[in-house]
Amino acid sequence: MSPSLTLEQVDEIPSDSRVCHYDELGEDAKEELPTLTGSDSASVDRSTAEGFQECDLVKYTDYYEISVA
Repeated sequence: MSPSLTLEQVDEIPSDSRVCHYDELGEDAKEELPTLTGSDSASVDRSTAEGFQECDLVKYTDYYEISVA
């Protein structure tokens, strides 16, 4: 079963959040991020999901909260 990834745009950044910038992501995660910002959730392959594991939030055009299930 493929992991499900959810991105949610946020306005406030909790001080204890692990924030990654787009350029710090793995290549698979970088490639998939623009597509994910336009959807509620998506199934992704394991290598893409692993690229987001170190982050609570990603700074792209805005800040996005990452949930991997």
